[in-house]
Amino acid sequence: MLPSLSDKDLLVSAEEEAAFKMLYNRYWEGLYRKAYSRLGNSSDAEDLVQEIFISVWRNRHTITAEPSLLPYLLSALKYAVIKKLYREARKGNTLPLSVHELEQIGITEEDILHYRELQGALYREISTLPERMQQIYRLNRMDQLQVAEIAARLNLSEQTVRNTLSIAVKRLREKLADFSTASFFI
Repeated sequence: MLPSLSDKDLLVSAEEEAAFKMLYNRYWEGLYRKAYSRLGNSSDAEDLVQEIFISVWRNRHTITAEPSLLPYLLSALKYAVIKKLYREARKGNTLPLSVHELEQIGITEEDILHYRELQGALYREISTLPERMQQIYRLNRMDQLQVAEIAARLNLSEQTVRNTLSIAVKRLREKLADFSTASFFI
């Protein structure tokens, strides 16, 4: 059930441990790769990403995750990398990047183009779903309605809504498998 929840829903889920694991699994690899590319050290990159997730979880009730938590995580990563590198510089270690390069860490033009391309592909694939499935998916993911709210609005059982969402997400993931970050947004 949790895999079909949006980031926003996971942040407020009563199943805290499972929700945390779900968010972590959605975003850990991409954040780790970006941190490693900036720090050049696997251990430091892992520590940084783990610290970000711990901070996000502690502050989850004040974080806005619409439509995705990814922009927030990338921003947090940017500032965590800058902070880490400046701490290292104060210890006498040299900075591997210039200050200008440090300021550029985060969402690149390439990231934005990739996101827009993925978003367009996602919308096209949503439009190929059966009409009722589209409606349920959009109410959940775009209007951020809970399963119970969708069931009441459409006069369906909650289990029917859950099953429909699960099938929709599975279909979309299969269709968008070529996009390496597709699971971030579906």
